[in-house]
Amino acid sequence: SKLLLYRHGEVSEDVFTSLPDYLPADSLMIFNNTKVIQARLHFHKETGALIEVFCLEPVRPNDYALNFQQTEHAAWLCMIGNLKKWKEGLLKKEVQLDGETVILKAEKLQTCGDSYLIEFTWDHPTCTFADLLDAAGVLPIPPYLNRETEKSDLQTYQTVYSKIKGSVAAPTAGLHFTPEVLAAIDAQGIGREELTLHV
Repeated sequence: SKLLLYRHGEVSEDVFTSLPDYLPADSLMIFNNTKVIQARLHFHKETGALIEVFCLEPVRPNDYALNFQQTEHAAWLCMIGNLKKWKEGLLKKEVQLDGETVILKAEKLQTCGDSYLIEFTWDHPTCTFADLLDAAGVLPIPPYLNRETEKSDLQTYQTVYSKIKGSVAAPTAGLHFTPEVLAAIDAQGIGREELTLHV
């Protein structure tokens, strides 16, 4: 990838792997360690209509870590794809998890602007919401890629320093960093810290 340089009023370019060469030794870099979740859940109605429920942020409980550990029910603010086909009632989906079939249900509780409060319930007492997203969710790659999500996206649409699940989009500037670039930054004596900002 190209690296834009602006120094003393002059604009030039280099490649991104050269970034450590341009950073002062007493710099501190802050990295967003958020990890993209498999936030898209596809349900088929009995009529055959496909409804996409895109989980945006947790509501009950509103803490990401607590919500992911919920068993039996969780509520999220969601966007709905093909909403006109889901007037009322529950959506149901069979999810295969560790050799067992778990029935995941989604109920539309209320409208919240352009989004909807969705209550998820499932019939397995030890299965967490994180387990269900990992088993049944689809990684939400950007629409401008004009393709379906591929298995390789589970790795390539994450930053190399991603750790904490919660984002529905990668902090894409961070996708330029590789273990080699981070090692070069460390070798220059540049400080690195992390925070978690879910996108």
